[in-house]
Amino acid sequence: MRRPVSLAVVSSLLLALLAGCATSVREPRGADRRMAEAPSVAGVAQESFGKPAWGRQGEFTLHAQRVRYERGADRLALFEALPVNVRAPLRFNWAGPAGDSAAVCESWTPEASANGRLTDSKPWVLSCRWGSAPAAMLQIGEGQMQRGKLSREGAYRRGELTLGLRSAHLLDGNAQPQTTAVGYEMLHQGTVVGSLDLSGPVPRLRRPDPATPLGRAVTEAALALALVSDPG
Repeated sequence: MRRPVSLAVVSSLLLALLAGCATSVREPRGADRRMAEAPSVAGVAQESFGKPAWGRQGEFTLHAQRVRYERGADRLALFEALPVNVRAPLRFNWAGPAGDSAAVCESWTPEASANGRLTDSKPWVLSCRWGSAPAAMLQIGEGQMQRGKLSREGAYRRGELTLGLRSAHLLDGNAQPQTTAVGYEMLHQGTVVGSLDLSGPVPRLRRPDPATPLGRAVTEAALALALVSDPG
């Protein structure tokens, strides 16, 4: 005669199964970490560029196009305190399809806001200018409190073209937002058209064709954001 299985045995089996599932799910690390991408750019090819630590100066290539840069500190991060006596954190030159594109960036620390006091953060504002016609500018700073996390938001403008900029805080497969940015999204007319993934060992970029005005704008904004965002 078959003996009935006791409730205690069933409970033990369920607990063991749940424990096994829990140990099999691990937080991605290093190159396995990925920023959660908007559907509008998920199918766009991703380009890796740069290096794990920028340092004060250097150069690299982005799709065979040279980028040279100088920074005002060994380490810069928009979500951390601005290093002392750093007013001009970044200069860089991109040899893009439309010719050389040179940017000069300044920074300052605004007065503490209610958001800053709530999160104990010390945000700073980044402002960049490009002199090549038509002139362009970028500015990004403290944004909104979303799900208890402080964002960075801003815009890039060249002529009549405007890109919205916002920090991204979600990793792929993880519903819990990160305190600091894991990347940035670039929006045109409300749609994400480019992304900069900073969650891995080197930056990863999704962008329109850089030979187009929109692709140029996304590239210039992404370079500025990447060069003031060192890996954690």
